[in-house]
Amino acid sequence: MPRVVEVPEYEVHDEVRVDPARTALVVIDMQNDFVKEGGTLVVPDAEATIPRIRSLLELARGSGMKVVYSQDTHTDGDPEWRIWPEHAREGTWGWNIVEELAPREDEAVIRKVRYDAFYGTHLDHFLRIWGVDTLVICGTVANICVHYTAASAGLRWYDVVIPKDAVSALDPFDLEASLRQTAFLFNGTIATSAAIGTKEQDVYRSKIEEAASEAPEGV
Repeated sequence: MPRVVEVPEYEVHDEVRVDPARTALVVIDMQNDFVKEGGTLVVPDAEATIPRIRSLLELARGSGMKVVYSQDTHTDGDPEWRIWPEHAREGTWGWNIVEELAPREDEAVIRKVRYDAFYGTHLDHFLRIWGVDTLVICGTVANICVHYTAASAGLRWYDVVIPKDAVSALDPFDLEASLRQTAFLFNGTIATSAAIGTKEQDVYRSKIEEAASEAPEGV
């Protein structure tokens, strides 16, 4: 029998400023099978998050922030297909990252075989080399690959930021429960995509305000 379970409240930050030199944007599994009509395991709201993820990519690329994609990757005999319908078969249309969010040649694409983008990959190695200590994590699925990547990052003492309007789940409860756990267990920061900016933007804004205050009256 269905029952009502309330997700405890968590803070949604109005403004988050990150240091682009020490931050990476991690785009999780925005692949055709999960996002586009005709995919084998479509997440209902995943396609609607594309504009927000694209704005985060513009912020990252414009500020020099590192950008990393995870790409769920499976082949014949993969035991994950005993849990979920076949999906993200390597080399297929469904495996490809959606065209609207295509990675650039200089951006890392991490092929992963489980939910966690750190598991069995070089992700942590690259982040350490780059001097990154903060991850802005977006994509799908919120309570599966996004969540377990965020959890793995938190266990490695990375600061985790989740833009809640740039992640998607199969069910709204799963999304909210995942966000609450990220905030509660890993001291993660939950915000909207529009609330995330760089510390450089603050410096630029303060200089403009300073210049305006020093300008002669009537100028």
